[in-house]
Formats: sequence, C-alpha cells, structure tokens
Amino acid sequence: MVRKILWFRYDLRLEDNEAFNEACKEGEVLPIFIYDEDYWKLDTSSSFHLNFTKDSLNELNQAFKKKYQTKISCYYGKTIKILKILIDQFKIQEVVSHQVFRNYFTLKLDQDCKHFFNEKGIVWRQFQQFGIQLENRKRNYWSSQWNKFIDNGPVTINGNCKFLTNSTSMPEIKTNVIEGTYIQQGGRNQALSLLKSFLDQRSENYQKEMSSPITGEVACSRLSPHITYGTISLREINHAIDHSKQMNMSFNKVKSLRSFRSRLAWHCHFIQKLYDEPEIEWQNMNRAYDGLRENSFNEDYHQAWKIGLTGYPFVDACMRYLKAKGWINFRMRAMLVSFASYQLWLDWKKASKHLARLFTDYEPGIHYSQFQMQSGTTGINTIRIYNPIKQSMDQDPNGTFIKKWVPELQHVPDKLVHEPWKLTYLEQKDLDLEIGKHYPHPIVDHHSSSKIARDKVWHIKKTDEAKFNAKKILEKHASAKGRR
Repeated sequence: MVRKILWFRYDLRLEDNEAFNEACKEGEVLPIFIYDEDYWKLDTSSSFHLNFTKDSLNELNQAFKKKYQTKISCYYGKTIKILKILIDQFKIQEVVSHQVFRNYFTLKLDQDCKHFFNEKGIVWRQFQQFGIQLENRKRNYWSSQWNKFIDNGPVTINGNCKFLTNSTSMPEIKTNVIEGTYIQQGGRNQALSLLKSFLDQRSENYQKEMSSPITGEVACSRLSPHITYGTISLREINHAIDHSKQMNMSFNKVKSLRSFRSRLAWHCHFIQKLYDEPEIEWQNMNRAYDGLRENSFNEDYHQAWKIGLTGYPFVDACMRYLKAKGWINFRMRAMLVSFASYQLWLDWKKASKHLARLFTDYEPGIHYSQFQMQSGTTGINTIRIYNPIKQSMDQDPNGTFIKKWVPELQHVPDKLVHEPWKLTYLEQKDLDLEIGKHYPHPIVDHHSSSKIARDKVWHIKKTDEAKFNAKKILEKHASAKGRR
C-alpha cells in the first residue's frame, strides 16, 4: 500500500481541492502543514498573515476531525528537514500538493524540494489551482486556457484512504508583529459567508462603490485573503457566480458580477507575470529605470508615510485604516503607492515591503506588478500620479473617513478637512488645533513634487533604451489579442 504525504500549502480547504482528492483515492495518507521558519522571518511576512493562516488551519482541522476522525499535523522549522524526518519515519513514497508560486523564496524552496525528492526517490505529484501556464507557455492561448480551467467546475471529494497521524507540539512562530484591531478572520466558513452575502446583496453596487474606502468595505467581496490562502477556490467562486446568473438580477448587479469575474482572471494574469519573470519582485521590470530612485531614498518621508503622518489627511487616514484592518480597497492601495513613489520619491523596492506586511491578502504576483505599474518603472503603463487632494474630495467629500481615522482633525470644518493647513491662525486657535504640532504640515508640496517626478520618469520613458525594453516587455507579458 502506497504511503503518501498530503502537503497543504495555500489550499486550506477540503472542497474543490484536487491535491486532497487525488491523494486520498487510495493508500495511507499523512496530511501535514509546514510553517517554514525562514519564510516567516521574511520582511514581507507578518502576524496578519500568520493569524489568518492559523484561523484557516484550525477550521480545516475541525473539518478533518468531523469527517475523518483525524487531524492535520502541523510543523514549524526548516521545510526540507521536516520532510526528511517524516519521509524516513513513515516510509513515504509519494508527496501530493498543489503547485505553489508566490515569490522567489517559494520558487527556490520548491526547487530544493524537487531535488531532495529526486534524491530520495519520492514521487512529487503537484496540481495547480490558479489556471496559470506553468509549462509550455502559449501567450496567445492564455485566456482560452484560463477560461477552460475555471469553467471546469469544482472537483468532488472522492476519498478511500487510511489517514495517518503524528502528534506534534507547536512552538511559538516568530514573525513581524503588527497590532491590528479589525483583521479579517480566516477559515472556510468565513469565505462561504462572504461569498453568499456578496452574491445575494453586497454586489448590487460593486462597480459604483468599490473605489471609495467608505463604501468599498461593504461593496467589495472581501474574498481576497481567502483566495490567497485557499479557503475557497476560484472555480467555486466562478461556479457560484454562474449559478446566481440564473436568478432575476438587476442590470447593475449583472454588470457588477461581470466586472468582478473579470478580476478573477486579472488575479491569475498577474501571478502569471511573476511566474514568467520572478525578478519583478526585486528589480525594475524595465531596466532603463535602474537608478531612478534608489540613491535618493528619504527615510524620514518613508517613516511618515508608514505611520500616517504625511500631512495629507486622506493619505494618512488610508494608511491608518489599512494598519488597523489589514485591508483597503484597490484604488486606495494605488493612491498610497503612487504618493510614496512620486510625491515622496520612495523606491518601490523598499516601500513595497511595508504594504506587503499590512495586506492580509498579500499576493506577490499582484503586489509587485502593481507597485511597478504605479511607480512608473514598467515603461509600458501610463504615468498615473494620484492627486491626494482630489482623491480626498472625490472619495470622502464630507471628510467622514478622515475624521474617523485622523481624529486630530475631527472638529475641522468639512470644507477644510482635506487641506487643514489652510486653516487660519484664529481658526486653529478656536479649534484648539495647531497644524505642525497636533497634526503635521504637508511634508512635501504635492504640486511641485508631482511635476518633478513626472519630468524625471518621462525623461527616461522617452529614451531609446526604455522604448526598446518596453517593446520586449509587451511581447512577454501583455495579454495577446486575436486567438482566445
């Protein structure tokens, strides 16, 4: 009888879990999860990620206990060392898992695991769950292959194996600790509840309301961390969307769900980019931009941005909200990155680490591609510099969001809360508020800093080297038109 390890990674569910289904068809199976100690020491890892993982694993273990009277054995340490001990102890012949691609760390880890398994004569059967092309890449057929993958429908549980168990004690897992207040809870039940409420009600005005942090908290699906850690699959979400289309829906809801589904493809498209070019994580996609910001990093600006004390109320409110909740809507993420990259002229390679820790749904493929797009280092995207004042007035016209998350300004009149530095001396006196003491002056003038930044980026963008590189980038990464 074949003995196998079922290695849970970013697929913390039983339903529509191809690795679980295949591993459990026959034989003896040891289900495991490994907290790799080196991964949790990375400067992009945080307690936000750890707590969500623990929540999800606890619930997954409850499902295992209820359905199979067993549990997942969890370990903390060096992945290959742990695997070696288990393979020797249980005489393992196969390892079954989903294929993971997140960043260079996991790429290198999987390469080392593959080499180790080959040396031990272990068969490693891997399945993929995001519909990206891992082998025989054919760009012209990406969309058609992705649609085929996601339209297949969820796989059903079909197990007839004997589960093995191994008693373990979990030491304290060390990672970057962030004190958030309202972090989303992990787990399969949370994912299903969010999906149902989104499809039944919250998606009605998704397209209209996802841009503001005020309405986006409810209007957005909030499924992103569950997709990241695999408590629900993309195919399950797509299947639920298709099912909901059979109901009577308003025109707004039809449009919203169509827009939402397109973002599932968008999610995989950006993971594909990082898979095709892992270097996106640490170097400019367009190398003509090397040296653009690296040698002029202002650590004081960086710290002010990180703690929400830049003097721009809406920027600061968004950062404080993000730090408290581990999530913020996409437009506000883009604004935070744009402000750091242009007005503060911070190198994305450093600024990206802070937001990676804060995003509970941190997905490197999306994270680094978006950071480079919003920083202007791809050479293929429009230079988009967000005006923090305009965004503030557009997305928070009455200053409600600002006053909640920047309470220093809660008594400032609505018309001035976006630009509190315009308060006169007497107005500040009357409010018992001193700009520069209770709340900082703007650390930069966004008009002049934006112009300087735009000129610097455009100067490179117009060079022959940047244009040549941009053409190559489009050939490699852009969505191909024609055959779908």
